[in-house]
Amino acid sequence: MKNLFLILLIFISSISVYGQNNKKTPKLGRVSNVELNMPFYEKDSAAGAVVLEEQGYIWVDRKNDYRFRRDIYKRVKFFDKSEFDLATIKINLFGEEKVKYIQAITYNIEDGRTTKINLLDSQVFRKNLSEKWKQVSFTMPNIKEGTVIEYSYSVISPYFSLDDWYFQSLIPKVKSDVFAEIPGNYKFNLRLQSYKQLDRDRSFIQKACIYYPGVGDGDCVKYEYGMDDIPAFRKENFMLSVKNYISKIVFEPVSVTSLKGIKKEITSTWEDADKTIKSTFLDGQTSKTNYFKKNLPQELLSIADQKERAQAIYSFLQKRLVWNDEYWSQNKIRIKQVYQNKSGGVDGINLTLFNSLKAANIESYIVALSTRRNGSITKLFPSVSDFNYVIVKVVINNETFLLDATDKNVTFGELPYRCLNREGRVLDFDKESYWEEIKPKYKTSLRNRIKIQFDDQNEAFADITRVKTGYSALTERTRLNNNSEEKYLENLETKNPDIEINEFEILSQKDQRVKTSLTVSIPEIDTSQKSIRFSPFIIDKYTENPFKFSERYYPIDLGYNWSDTYTIFISAPEGYELLKIPLSKNYKIPYNGGDISYKIQRSGDNLKITMNINLNRIEYKNTEYLNLKKFFQEIINLQDSQIEYVKATD
Repeated sequence: MKNLFLILLIFISSISVYGQNNKKTPKLGRVSNVELNMPFYEKDSAAGAVVLEEQGYIWVDRKNDYRFRRDIYKRVKFFDKSEFDLATIKINLFGEEKVKYIQAITYNIEDGRTTKINLLDSQVFRKNLSEKWKQVSFTMPNIKEGTVIEYSYSVISPYFSLDDWYFQSLIPKVKSDVFAEIPGNYKFNLRLQSYKQLDRDRSFIQKACIYYPGVGDGDCVKYEYGMDDIPAFRKENFMLSVKNYISKIVFEPVSVTSLKGIKKEITSTWEDADKTIKSTFLDGQTSKTNYFKKNLPQELLSIADQKERAQAIYSFLQKRLVWNDEYWSQNKIRIKQVYQNKSGGVDGINLTLFNSLKAANIESYIVALSTRRNGSITKLFPSVSDFNYVIVKVVINNETFLLDATDKNVTFGELPYRCLNREGRVLDFDKESYWEEIKPKYKTSLRNRIKIQFDDQNEAFADITRVKTGYSALTERTRLNNNSEEKYLENLETKNPDIEINEFEILSQKDQRVKTSLTVSIPEIDTSQKSIRFSPFIIDKYTENPFKFSERYYPIDLGYNWSDTYTIFISAPEGYELLKIPLSKNYKIPYNGGDISYKIQRSGDNLKITMNINLNRIEYKNTEYLNLKKFFQEIINLQDSQIEYVKATD
């Protein structure tokens, strides 16, 4: 979310129209023959492209009305068409921000000669993304494997807010530098987020860096930061937002002093931040209880039991309101319209829930948070820009429930997975706001009971009972409710190719639990042969390790811990005897990180297999990555283990 703080400045009307771009980044024309002939990037031969050089220069431009200006220069080499989308440059602009001085050249070697194609003004496009955001984009022409592109542009902004500088991206970089000239009347906190050290790190006072008519020269703090040989950021399963870990410099605004000496603090305390959230982002929509006392069905408000009353209101709004996929609305929130139109963003729907619960005399609070994809909240400096989501906290008989009415498949007290991002800020407008841990209320588990048998024709079939709780149940509930039964079963067979479903029944969807039963055929077990070999894990089998790299630089965040239990009974086929069974095995992740128990019991030629899988923690350090990788590989190997029967000899 963009900071909305306009610069406090004096506009000088005598300044003439600015005719030259005066960029502080390099001029175009730095592409070399070595770069054009580079067959691959030596430090990452698998890379489809590499940033050869990039620079950012942040300064206050007196010839653009003393506004903050960000000059960008970039040079990129393409090796493979898989990265050709990087030849389209998209510049997102907030409010009154403008992009100027776009220059771009495509370089190729054709018939032994270097060719250059310049970007035309007609190839630059502008479009509105929303009421407050717009986008300027251009696509470099004549992109091929081997192409080098070079471009630069400037963003002029009237806001006291500087974008983070990302040293790292999804492709490797040879060199990345950022320079900032900050006049002395502006104060920022700068924060480096990186596992890699800076190669260039310098700050100093630059005298007379800016001139104010009628005042004189002003000094600046000059920052120079740079990195070399920056590896590509690798996304992987079970991680929070890339923004939490990718190498970058963060500019946090603190204060600005006008030329008259008036100092303005930018969200100096969390109390100030709370007020900003209420007035600006919640848009004064937290005091509409009278409307809902009149407009909610009276039978809901008259329920005597507090918890049942809260559950009924939650269920009513959950069914009535449709989420439009927006988080924090760009337009003004009007929850009366949300209620009447039966549709809205996260903020509109959950503010409706908050006011409705307050109307029903339920102790309720708004909780502001940042979703998993949006990034973690920086608590070092008070800032409202980190938040992008709101939920509702309810307290009933000293028990806390966190609620979100946007997902129709989430049960009372459960949150969508996107909300599981460690902490949220509880906004108590009567007392003092505070931080609260955002964690699952209910345990996530899978319980599979499988009975594999053989009929009179020795055809294999199985009776299966599946019980899921927590987020496993949410996933199952979503699949059941969002599909026809036919489509649901088709998808289930696709995911579990060893079975063909003959019968299916939903036994229960009560509370946080989903219980189903199936009768299936197992055509993969062929009893026409002298020997039968098969894996008894015919459903909900782990088939792919979510961890594929040899190392990881950032922590693993599962969102929730879980446990899976498989209890499998195998009755021997008629005329066959047991030849081979796997060995029982246990495996543990150190420091109570998790455990696997695989136990096999034999009774004649019949078997009972019990497998318990437990992941006990939500977060694991990057140093535990290889333990987790081995943990999942052990599960896959054990579930792939074969049972073997052979025809009995007379």
